[in-house]
Amino acid sequence: MSDSSYFEESLKICLSRRREYIGKNNLEAYRLVHLGEHEVPVAIDIYAGNAVVHVFDVIDSETVLGLEKAIRAVVPVTDVFYKNRTKKEIHLPVSAKKDVLVHEYGAAFYINLSDYLDVGLFLDHRETRKWIASLSKGKVVLNTFAYTGSFSVHSALAGAEKTYSVDLSRTYCEWIKKNLELNGLTPEKNWVYKMDTLEFFKYAKRKNLTFDIIIIDPPTFSKNKGEHFSVQKDHPALINAALDVLSKDGLIMFSNNFTNFEMSENKLSGCKIEEREDLVAPDFPDVAPHRCFIIRK
Repeated sequence: MSDSSYFEESLKICLSRRREYIGKNNLEAYRLVHLGEHEVPVAIDIYAGNAVVHVFDVIDSETVLGLEKAIRAVVPVTDVFYKNRTKKEIHLPVSAKKDVLVHEYGAAFYINLSDYLDVGLFLDHRETRKWIASLSKGKVVLNTFAYTGSFSVHSALAGAEKTYSVDLSRTYCEWIKKNLELNGLTPEKNWVYKMDTLEFFKYAKRKNLTFDIIIIDPPTFSKNKGEHFSVQKDHPALINAALDVLSKDGLIMFSNNFTNFEMSENKLSGCKIEEREDLVAPDFPDVAPHRCFIIRK
């Protein structure tokens, strides 16, 4: 299917579903099309007048051209970037290198549209970030698997006493520092650690550090120094280690996007668990992109 007029009508319907939410919140970054909303196996994100098309199955060049023409007619956008989310070799247009600034609920973030599969801001956690920020004033916040530090930035801007951002990637740690600096947030109150999360929990326990809010949003699978991480297998160790350094009245926000995830409550230290479905951003309808749990002692 490659009819751009059909695509245009379909995209207009998707946009109409989001128009009120986008306008009310003055969003520069949002999901225009969620996977499954459209006959073509794609999801489409908008970042400050640029489109990012995530391709989940093989599509032909005519479909790509028709879809791009429709996107430019409906939004419109300056540039279109394609991300191959399949495990297959498919030929997609390649755009020039591009960085943009995106604002979200008073925070600003550097976005890299061209160089990575993920561009620097997970849109499905927009409302989670806002909610965490609303709790952060005067609190000590630990952001693990911090990626580019968006939770840390929102917490610090909301008046957190101190933020700690932990990520194993040197690239992401530098990105976190740039985002903190972009928002006028000083390194004296916003610390960044290039560390494995479990190692950081051990370090924090040795140093008698405690945290009022702990964010744990791990990947489904990863590999580090020959060790294989699986969120299903390893989440009890993560959560128990976090509970060890959680303040008496604190909370852990644990989330992941593993479709078949099951919380192993019988392997957790004494805690209360509440699953929150209301924190998924409304531009991600139908199938939720992640599951979110609030855990307290």
